[in-house]
Amino acid sequence: MFGRTTIFVAILSAVVVALALLAQATDFRREALWFALALISVALFIGLATFVRSVAINYEDARWVAGMNLLRRAYLRIIPELEPFFVTRHAPDADTRSLGEGSPQRLIHLIHSLTTTSSVVAALNSLLAGALAADVGALFGAAAARNVAIGAGVSLVSAVLHVRYAARFRQSHAPVVRRTRDPESIPR
Repeated sequence: MFGRTTIFVAILSAVVVALALLAQATDFRREALWFALALISVALFIGLATFVRSVAINYEDARWVAGMNLLRRAYLRIIPELEPFFVTRHAPDADTRSLGEGSPQRLIHLIHSLTTTSSVVAALNSLLAGALAADVGALFGAAAARNVAIGAGVSLVSAVLHVRYAARFRQSHAPVVRRTRDPESIPR
């Protein structure tokens, strides 16, 4: 995931530098807005693809964590004396599951959600969407104050859409925690 995100951030950085040089070269004329439209559109497309893939990778990671928890639980059923050697929890508890393990979005998880790679990409995408909307507004001759309002509004809508996509993906792809047999029926 980090390689894909690194490529996106590198492209975004290149777009910002290219736009700065272009704006200086054209004295901020209308041509710069057309180039900005093209460059920001490409960066946003790559950012959206990066976001979708990073959400899917987070799901795959959650499946691996659920599988490892099942293995830990199985080891402890076979040899209960191993418990002091496990540093992570192993009991399925719906109230303490992390967001990555398929628990529903709650306010308590908000801080953790904001520190993930996919949320950083979502924030950058939202800023790009707002910049793109403001650029289109400028191309159609909207006043500066109106462009700021358009850009801010589109950024907020984009952020909400990103969060909703990730939440719905998590809900529709929640890791399956299988019920196991009675611990007494497992041979020792």
